Amino acid sequence: MTFSSLIKRGVPLLLAALIIFAAACGGKTETPQASDTTAADVMEETTAAETMSFEPDLPEADFGGETFTFWLRKCHADFWTVADIWTEELSGDALNDAIYERNAFIEDKYNVKIAQFWAGDAGRSSSEIALNVKKAVFAGDAVDSVIASGYATGFMTINGLLYELSAIPYLDLSQPWWDQNLNESTSLYNRSYFAGGELTTADNNAVNILVFVKDLVTDYGLESPYDLVKSGAWTIDKLIEMSNVVSGDLDGSGTLDENDRFGYLYFSDSCATMYNALGNFFGTKNANGDPEITFYTDHAAQCWEKLIAFLQTDATLSMSTELSIYKGKGDYDVIVAMVEGKNTLFTWCHMRNISMLRSVETSFGVIPNPKWDEMQSEYYTQNDPYGAGFVSVPITCPDTERTGLLLEAFCAKSMEIVTPAYYTINLEGKYMRDEESLEMLDIIFSTMTYDIGDIYNWGNMMEQLSGLWNKESPDLASLWAKLEKKTVKDLEKTVEHFNEIIT
Repeated sequence: MTFSSLIKRGVPLLLAALIIFAAACGGKTETPQASDTTAADVMEETTAAETMSFEPDLPEADFGGETFTFWLRKCHADFWTVADIWTEELSGDALNDAIYERNAFIEDKYNVKIAQFWAGDAGRSSSEIALNVKKAVFAGDAVDSVIASGYATGFMTINGLLYELSAIPYLDLSQPWWDQNLNESTSLYNRSYFAGGELTTADNNAVNILVFVKDLVTDYGLESPYDLVKSGAWTIDKLIEMSNVVSGDLDGSGTLDENDRFGYLYFSDSCATMYNALGNFFGTKNANGDPEITFYTDHAAQCWEKLIAFLQTDATLSMSTELSIYKGKGDYDVIVAMVEGKNTLFTWCHMRNISMLRSVETSFGVIPNPKWDEMQSEYYTQNDPYGAGFVSVPITCPDTERTGLLLEAFCAKSMEIVTPAYYTINLEGKYMRDEESLEMLDIIFSTMTYDIGDIYNWGNMMEQLSGLWNKESPDLASLWAKLEKKTVKDLEKTVEHFNEIIT
């Protein structure tokens, strides 16, 4: 992930930055200049960074040249393909070569061969990869490990296809190379069936963000989005206000289309992004650790009313329902075209899209989605279960000791050499346009949220909410009345599964 992934795992900001810098530079650190940090503080944290071990507490092992195979998501358009587990050869690309180096290290140390198997796409629950794992389990076929989307992994969990991870020897999910936020948000009754962390960058790529065009901020004399974010004043009201200022009929045709300018360019999936960002969740765990449905609340209804009123204005443009001229083109091509042409101030996209904007000459910045108001304690950055990559172990794993040891070693080594390549070299060196965008990445990655009700797909709430969003309908209450019975039933099924394991 990024140095901010260390922050969410409990590592202080300065120390996290030093750790990443040290790893990227072969362990050599330089003291950063900071007016509010004493020399003693810097020396202490620099020493901690230099002495942090990426070596997990694992025994020596020789697996006799056996092959360890990851079952991976292969997206038909390659957009969400898990592409950072295996590579054939060195290429000179920093990220590719870090992947190769990590695998070579694991293979040499444990006398094992790392391999990948494309097991199908993995979008919503009943996806190819989930169904293929189910078929393999029912047939008794051996499967070492799976990396699939959040939806597919939730499906596999509820259908009893996966080992509970505390039963896997050598896995230690408390280590910094595992995502503690994911563990806390999605475990139930102290049980986890999947994990995330430095093993793959797929979870980072699935984070939903906003891109803004800097020239439009300057041309219209708007407040700096960066400053608003840092001061805690980046709210939905600010997004609406600024969007209304820039939108207009540029070509004088009398009809607003992609040739004109909009404040907010969005996609159907952005409904869940905004829903979470404003402090709403499909499901959460209560104070007792029990899962509960939190889809429809007074606050959610208030947020939804404001969002739909915004979508109904001329300041917004939907890539899902309003871009007929782009028929035959993907929505990601639309993002590039609209940012390049300065036809949009704010554009919803995945972190994965940033690589596609590399060729865009227009200067842009990256920020998190807005808060509801300044009283909201923090930004909430949705990790999209459709694109995320979570690791799990099917119950037909032939050797859980080997799997646990290799996953732990693989994840730790990824943190040491792949994380810096992805973040320090790849994101910083290729795609980010300024230092302030890097500060924004810190905020974005350290506030990632995982919505348990969405991941387990209770009541198919996400897809139903997208339909309401695309219709620009404010009637959230009626939608909930329609979904409540099935949503409650799905929650009960989840609880039953975990109770069966407990008893």
